Amino acid sequence: MRLTHIRPLNVIEALASGHTFLSAASGLVRVDKTLCMVADDEHHLALFSYGDDRAGRLLRLLPGNLPRNKKKRKAMKPDFEILFALPSMDGQHSNLLCALGSGSTAERMRGALIDLDSGTVAPLDLRPLFGALVPLVKETNLEGAAVSGDQLLLFNRGNMANPDTSIFATALTAISGIAPPEITLVKTLALPMIKDVSLTVTDACSLDDGQILLSAVSEVTDDSYADGPVLGAAVIVLNADLDVMAVEPLEPTVKIEGISARRTASGVELLCVSDADDPATPSSLYSATLKI
Repeated sequence: MRLTHIRPLNVIEALASGHTFLSAASGLVRVDKTLCMVADDEHHLALFSYGDDRAGRLLRLLPGNLPRNKKKRKAMKPDFEILFALPSMDGQHSNLLCALGSGSTAERMRGALIDLDSGTVAPLDLRPLFGALVPLVKETNLEGAAVSGDQLLLFNRGNMANPDTSIFATALTAISGIAPPEITLVKTLALPMIKDVSLTVTDACSLDDGQILLSAVSEVTDDSYADGPVLGAAVIVLNADLDVMAVEPLEPTVKIEGISARRTASGVELLCVSDADDPATPSSLYSATLKI
């Protein structure tokens, strides 16, 4: 499946990297004509208008400023790898988003609840969530989430040492941090290999019929902290039972870290964002059409 480059992800003001663009885009949600994105090394949500090239505006999610130095910023970043839309909890607030850290370090056990209508943000303490998850997985590195009824499906990324993708289910209320949640391992996926390196999940999104799409990359790294060369990328289609239905390799090879999808008359319209793994290189927005 061929990716079409749409635009670099320029923003209106300088970020922690010192640049006026996202360089580590990691989560994507489309809300009408607005594209909402998080980056794994920033404290902000970036909001773009779909269909034009205007720079994105920023909404702060966490207080304080991250270091400009890449190594120091990596150690302190919240690692927002997940962004998903929440159903209205009170019938009044309809444009709610949730950003979650990956949980791979103590700094990365934070999140944010975002009300797009009011522009307000509430911080989330995810330590109870990750405390319940730790006994169930060899290495914690959440990269995607999808809402399924009143449950939240969490997708834990593997690596060369532990290549399986683990899917966990918990109640949507688990993100509140009020009490340790109940978490269940519902599926383990052994995804195909590219050049002897397994594909591992980088994001997830759901379609109206219950199917789930995963973005996945084959990355040469053996832990949840270090980056490595990317050998290939793909979109994985899961059915409602979380079984793999299709694997669609992506061309060109881009480290896709965020994915959004909706059905159209011509197929499933995909929007994807890339992580450049380089503070001096802008992340980009791509599109593709999936025939399912």
